[in-house]
Amino acid sequence: MTTRTKITGAVLGAAVAGALALVPLTDDGSGGEADSSNVILGTAEKEAVPSFTATDWVSYGDQVAVVRVTAEHERRDTDTDTDEGAGTEEDYLSRTVDLQVEELVWARSDAPALPPTVSVTADGWQLKDGTKKELGSPDSSRLEVGHDYVITFARFSDGTWSPLGSGGVLPYDHGRIGEGEFQGETGTADAYRSTWEERLIPGDEQPMAFRTAGKPATGVQGILRSTTPDATAARYFGLDPAARYQKVAGASEPADTFCSVAAPLAVSEDSRHTPDELASVLTDLADLAGPAGKDTSALRRYARSLEAGAGTSASVDDTARKASVARIEQECGTEVGELLPTDTETDTGKG
Repeated sequence: MTTRTKITGAVLGAAVAGALALVPLTDDGSGGEADSSNVILGTAEKEAVPSFTATDWVSYGDQVAVVRVTAEHERRDTDTDTDEGAGTEEDYLSRTVDLQVEELVWARSDAPALPPTVSVTADGWQLKDGTKKELGSPDSSRLEVGHDYVITFARFSDGTWSPLGSGGVLPYDHGRIGEGEFQGETGTADAYRSTWEERLIPGDEQPMAFRTAGKPATGVQGILRSTTPDATAARYFGLDPAARYQKVAGASEPADTFCSVAAPLAVSEDSRHTPDELASVLTDLADLAGPAGKDTSALRRYARSLEAGAGTSASVDDTARKASVARIEQECGTEVGELLPTDTETDTGKG
């Protein structure tokens, strides 16, 4: 994959790690709006790891530090461009920035040590007809040379360090959060706070940008020390942040219920089940049925009789079958018919 890529419909910046710079341009390749500083802002893109709240920072971050951007570098292909008309279309020039760590603010227990200097991928430039225009992400900083920031860092599985995400980068010029570069412009802490106040959602945890605007870095430290990480994330601190978040996202999926497992058995679903498949579903239902009782025992007995007679003409436990039908239909209001295997070709063809 080249680092000088056509930007039409592309995702800009870091596609791995915290995805600090994820800026897809519009379909016509023009990007988003250009602000008064001529920075083209793209549209927001979902990031690999959540990064806006204190819970996000302590659940997925490793270190929080005050840093200064000391240099930026344009990344071009090592191979010579051979495309016809190169530079006459809209291209994307990738950018990396060098960060000098000035102060360590917070660290997760047992987190790896943050190096004194870190190079990360940030929003780059649009190149059109030989003219470069800065590209930025909405509600985030570009990371401009000479500016200070408070950043929550994470180390990812490939060993690289990166900001956790766009919500983990706070302007910090003059020792005040919110002062400095944001969306390519230099602004005040009051303006920064107002911007985030407009984005608050009642009932949701407030973003760190809003909670800390106007405060020194010690304000961040105090909040993080009193914040409890997500319980699932805490169990997987041995994984990198992206893998850890996948565990958390998976844990938030609705758990199976008796009726959700029974749903494919409905006559209306016209599902096909071999004796072994039907037995497996019935065993799962018995596990979800709660304390042992007559109906639960019937589910297990019917499942065992299906397994014992799979692929043969052996009779199933008809009494247990009828009791299983009654249990499912009574609890779920789902008509399951005779609750017999409907796919026996795989078994009967064996010789």
